[in-house]
Parts: sequence; C-alpha cells; structure tokens
Amino acid sequence: MYYVKVFLTSTGMETNLHLSIIYYMLIKIHSFTHAKFWFNVGLKQLEKIVNVAKDNDDNSYKKKAKNIIIFVGDGMGVTTITAGRIYKGQYLKHGPGEEEKLSFDEFPYTGLVKTYNVDKQVPDSAGTATAMFCGSKAHYGAIGMDSTRSPINSTQGRLTSIMDWAQKENKRTGIVTTTRITHATPAATYARIYHRNWECDSEIPEQSKDHYIDIARQLVETSPGNKFNVILGGGLQPLGATNQRETRTTPWEGGTEKVCSRNDTLNLPGMWLKMGKEINDERAFVSSQQELKQLDLKKINSLMGLFRNNHLTYAIAKEEGEPSLKEMTEAAIDVLERGNKSKGYVLLVEGGRIDQGHHQNYARAALHEVYEFDMAVQAALERTNKTETLILVTADHSHAVTLNGYPARGNDILGFANKPGQDQIYETLTYANGPGFKDHLNQNPTAENIWITNFTDKQRQSSTYRHLATVPLPDETHGGEDVALFAHGPGSSLVRGVFEQNYIAFLMSYAGCMGPAKDFDNSCQHRSNAESLSISLLLFAAMSFVPYIYSYI
Repeated sequence: MYYVKVFLTSTGMETNLHLSIIYYMLIKIHSFTHAKFWFNVGLKQLEKIVNVAKDNDDNSYKKKAKNIIIFVGDGMGVTTITAGRIYKGQYLKHGPGEEEKLSFDEFPYTGLVKTYNVDKQVPDSAGTATAMFCGSKAHYGAIGMDSTRSPINSTQGRLTSIMDWAQKENKRTGIVTTTRITHATPAATYARIYHRNWECDSEIPEQSKDHYIDIARQLVETSPGNKFNVILGGGLQPLGATNQRETRTTPWEGGTEKVCSRNDTLNLPGMWLKMGKEINDERAFVSSQQELKQLDLKKINSLMGLFRNNHLTYAIAKEEGEPSLKEMTEAAIDVLERGNKSKGYVLLVEGGRIDQGHHQNYARAALHEVYEFDMAVQAALERTNKTETLILVTADHSHAVTLNGYPARGNDILGFANKPGQDQIYETLTYANGPGFKDHLNQNPTAENIWITNFTDKQRQSSTYRHLATVPLPDETHGGEDVALFAHGPGSSLVRGVFEQNYIAFLMSYAGCMGPAKDFDNSCQHRSNAESLSISLLLFAAMSFVPYIYSYI
C-alpha cells in the first residue's frame, strides 16, 4: 500500500484510496464472521476431496463410521510430535530415538490444518476447538459461537457441535481430558459462551450475568452436556465440589495453575446424580483412580469422574489417586460401547497438558505428556473395531518451541545442541519466549555472555526445569503454523492435503452420518438401507427356522 500511496499523493486520490481499501477489508472480514461462510468452506473442501477420490476410482470415502474418537493433543505441533517421538525412543526405550514411532505415525492418512482464528493470526484453544467441533471459525476466546456473538445476547451467533449432531442420531457421547472439564477444548463440545474464562458464575461480568450461565452449569444443565455418557477429567472446583484435602507436592507455576470458585454454592456433580435418578439413568460419580477401577462399567450408563480441583497433574509427577489418560480413555470406551443396540458414539479425548507444559517452558513435562497421549491413542486402537471406528489425531494449535542446532544422532533431546565447553552452548529444544528467559539470564550479562550455562545435571532433570527462552514473558505463546491431522478407520481417506480447521467437523459429520454433511450425498441413505436390509434378512432367516423348531417340540 505504501507504493500506491506515493504514486497517488500528487493526484489527490490518497484519502479516497485508503477509505476504499479499508472498506473492502471490512466487508471481506465481516463475511468471515458468519457461520454460513465457514459452513460453505467446509462443504466445498469435502466436495473437493470427494471429487479427487472419484477421479481416481477410489470409493473408500464412502465408508461410514459407527464410532468416532477424536484425539486432540493441545499444543501438539509438528515440532512437539518430533521431539515427543525422540523422547519416547530415548527415555522409555533407551535407543537413539529418531527412529521411534508414535502410535498415530502409522495411520494411513494425514493432512495439514490451518489453525488461525477469525481475528488472530496465531490462535487460542477456544476458537480452534469451536472450529473443529462446531464447523465454524471463531474469535479468539469464543466457545461455541461464531463471530457475530454478543456479551448481552446468548442466542446470537450460537452454534451446535458434533455432540449435538451425534445425539440427534441416538449416538452416545463423551469427553475425556487431562485439563479441567470446563477448559476451552472440552467446553467447545457442549458450551455456547461469549468468553472461555466464564467457567464459574463468579467469572461472568455484570453486564452478561442476566444473559449467560457459566460453562460448568451448561455442562450439567443444558444440552448436549447434560446428555453426555462420559465426563472424565479435572475441575472439581468450578463444579462446586472442591476437595479440601487435595495434596500438591510439586510447585508447578504459571497462569494455568489458577482456578475459579463458585459464588452460588451449587454442587453440580450432586445435581448431575440427582438428575440421573429422575430420568432412571444409571449414573456413577468418582473422584479417584481407585474408585474408577472398582466400578463395574457394564452396569453404568453415564459416568462422571473429576480427579482434581484444577487440571490433572502433569503425568511426569502425577499425584496419588489420579488416573492416567490411558485409563480414562479405556473406561470411556467401555461405557460408550455398552449395549448391543448402540447406534455408536462420538468421543473427544484431550491431552491438554502438553500445551500447559510448553506455556511454562517445561519441555520435559510437555514431552512426557505426548507419551501419555500416545499410550491413550494406542489403547483406543486396541479396544475398538477398526472397521467401525474412525480415529482422528490432531492438535488445536502449535507452540513457539524449536528443535534446532546440529546435535549428533541419538543426542539427548532434552540436552545441548552443541558440545558443553564450546562458546554459547544452547539446548536442542528452545523457546521463542516465556519464563525460561529469566531462569537462564546472568545477573550481570554482557553482549558475549548473556546466558547461564552452569545448571547441574540434577537441576536440568527436574520436571520443573525451564528450557531457554529468548524473550521474557510470564507464559510462552502459541505458534501459528499448520498442525497435522492423522486418520485411521472408515472415512479416514477424507483427510488429504491442506485445509481449514473447521473442515474437521464436516469430515466427522459426513463419515458419521450426522449433522450438516449427512445429506451431502446419498451415501448415508445407502448405509441406512443396507442396515435395514440386513435386519430384514436376519428376521427372515429366523422366521424360516420356526417350523423346524416346532417339529421337534
């Protein structure tokens, strides 16, 4: 625009040109705010991929999934996947690491996902989760609402999610997370709220209190949350059921360690159990690993498990009584697959503390979360029918972490990128910003000697050791590059190329015969007809045997 300005200044057209460009940009940006725009984007991407498959005589796109499990590694960008793979190979298998494989590395289809929010080049988890689960990109901080949302109107910009779509088709639904159950990513499956921070009634601003109920109440009181069959994670405190005897042995730091409290004194887990009795729903609530293990999951229709007041502890230093993400995933699948008459299910599993480890430059803790996440994915693969279950693995966004230098093959992924003793030694994993800056800054730095290098091995092996960051911030930021999507099972061939994040919702809609892409073509209708025919044939076969049965009576 600078060159155009110089050219036109002498003609007197500069002001009009600026106004025209600004007007054009406002109109263009405004069109991005509507869910209708993003629904068209999602359906066009689906059409593009289906047409490519048709051109290649590939009918695999027509395969339909009875069950869908979407795994979200919060903040698990490609750098984190690579580092997590090496960490697994080195620390858990004691090999060089680079040749190691994560469970989802073997998935047959992959794509790249564009993660930006409507108003942010680098996104947050609320807007990205809204895109993935509701089919529309959104503002930074918005949950379950498009960008026409209002702080004084809870219906304006309101969206439905994959869980609404699934429940409409009589599928069972559930969410599992290592964060608070009211945190941004899981909340986007059930809440419609102006801002992600409104997890408790105490967090809603005065002007909005008459228009919105908080995220925790929406989970228990409104659809689709109040119909979930599985709710597993952290967050006792936002639900008004604080465990006063909870212990905390590791001094984790950062904004994520803060959690809101309720002002209204409601005990939402208690209300959830009471509601279950009123509708004859077999419900169970647990708050420890032991209680979860003691349950007979075959006798439970709906399960809520909240295991910490805030988030679950980082897996590398887990507190007593907390289940692993793998254990919660296995329990969720067992509950959701209950009964032979099930129309299937949709399950979200979030490895949420990958993100939070990065925010504090806790590289070791973040990579161990990747390993925990990997084990949960492997458990799902082993526990489900691959011909019936579509499993997706992705991230909501990336992080400002780099894997850099020229370290030797097999070099410690958490170690130095060059040899100790050389000038300006630095770590293989470093951050663009975050609290690690001050941890590594010399008290009296010079241009040649800014960074401290004399941490002991014991200090560097601590789970709370922060890796080097080059810009000081209390919390490290997200990264804006594309993230990966891995797919396995029926419908997985719909993952191809580079696409907008909201396409993930349409992929699940089409593959699962639910929601806005259900009637994209007649493949879902053919599936229903085939199922009806199969049932009819079974009934016919059964009736054919009746005369023979009577002949023996």
